[in-house]
Amino acid sequence: MLSVTFTGNVATDFPDTQVPGVVVLPDNPSVQHPVIGDPALQNLVRVSGFDITGLRVTYTPDNNGTLSVGIEQPASQLRPGPVIAGDADNNGNSGTVNPAVTALGLGVQDPADFGGTEFMGIYLDFLGTGTAQIAAGFPQTVPVGGAPKLFTVATASQPGPNAAPIFVTPLPQHQGNIYTQNNPAHPNMELSIINFDTLYQSITGHAIEPTAVFNVGAFAGSSVDGPISEAFFPAQPVLLSAATPPTPTPPVCPPISPPILINPHEHRIIDTTHRDLVRVYVQGTSGFDPATIDPATVDLNGAKPIASMPYHFPRNPFPARTFVFRASDIEAAGGIQNLTFRAMTTDGQEIITSNQVVNIPNVGRDRGRLGFLANRGSSGNNQYNALRRLASTNPGAILDPSAVPGGAALTVDLGLASPGPATGLSVDYSQRTVPTGAVAPISTPREVVNVPKNQAGSKLNARLNRSLEQYLAEAAALTDDAAPAAPVALSAY
Repeated sequence: MLSVTFTGNVATDFPDTQVPGVVVLPDNPSVQHPVIGDPALQNLVRVSGFDITGLRVTYTPDNNGTLSVGIEQPASQLRPGPVIAGDADNNGNSGTVNPAVTALGLGVQDPADFGGTEFMGIYLDFLGTGTAQIAAGFPQTVPVGGAPKLFTVATASQPGPNAAPIFVTPLPQHQGNIYTQNNPAHPNMELSIINFDTLYQSITGHAIEPTAVFNVGAFAGSSVDGPISEAFFPAQPVLLSAATPPTPTPPVCPPISPPILINPHEHRIIDTTHRDLVRVYVQGTSGFDPATIDPATVDLNGAKPIASMPYHFPRNPFPARTFVFRASDIEAAGGIQNLTFRAMTTDGQEIITSNQVVNIPNVGRDRGRLGFLANRGSSGNNQYNALRRLASTNPGAILDPSAVPGGAALTVDLGLASPGPATGLSVDYSQRTVPTGAVAPISTPREVVNVPKNQAGSKLNARLNRSLEQYLAEAAALTDDAAPAAPVALSAY
């Protein structure tokens, strides 16, 4: 949630139609508007640039809270739009004085950028005492050495119930943005107080809540604007929840819809009256990787996948993924049908995509053209034989082991680079038990060197025979000082 974007137009930046989100504090009989004490000056000025006719307040809870306030002012009456904030004589320039006003000799001055004793801002009463604890804006004091006057947030003291508060101790950690321009197109002053939650707690002693109520008022004026009095806008209550815009609903992303192919090897023919296997190829794109699909969420017209594996289409730079379904699990009428593939990615994005197939009941009985197109020229068990081979070579691809004839094969990782050395190896998974307290005997394995001959009558060559004899001699020498070793057998054929 972003804070208000200031443009110097309070009515636009703080729309009164934003409910909740903007609290409007209206003009009322308790507001003290500047009085122009000279009729001739009144005719030239019409309204003072220090007049205040309303406040608009909004609060955003992000980043420890930000309170934003816009100060409304009356229409200029001398030009379109409101009077410029701080333009004492309403001449359209807050840093100059109309020569006709100067000619009256009333001492009207208009220092630029709220210089001199010009002041304007808001005050906050968190405790409901009727006096300010915090002030924000441009203070009355004149900077030392002619330095420019800066926007300030500070603790405050108030000399009276209808007097502008005095800035006491600056609080730079709460100083947000200020908008004020010498421009009739952007006439209003707008400001913000950051870390508002911490400020509220430091004054009240307890954390801020949506039900919190605090009071906001404003003040403005100058001691060098001649017979023009100052403005004071008494504080009015603001309910925090009423000033807080609702959290925007995040936009709902449309489902991902990657292209799919259904049984392309069978010319998109399926047969839902039998347990034939149906393959769905989900193709990847530059912004979608099918590997992110959660297999547990996959559905094809009511069918759940029994296997899944990566796939790569020739000359396609993007990966694909294959999902295998039982045709009998798919809910589809006969004829040309659209099958819908639904799933979710692992990060929660929805996937909905579809493609057309032809559902032909009992197509396997056709020995003509349809049977040829449906790849029914060979035994129907070939599909499941392929599934069985997949289970033995890649058990992780099987999502439903019950779909594999005979069950998915158990495998043991021997850590071998090739299957050749494991040829003929069998693994016995039957349970072995030992009586309680007994120690299962462990037999010392014999070292066996088996040198099979290639054909009958062949002999070991002299070099290999010498190597074997040397090896056996060294093995015997190593066991001379040890316990009797198991016999070493040399078997040659």
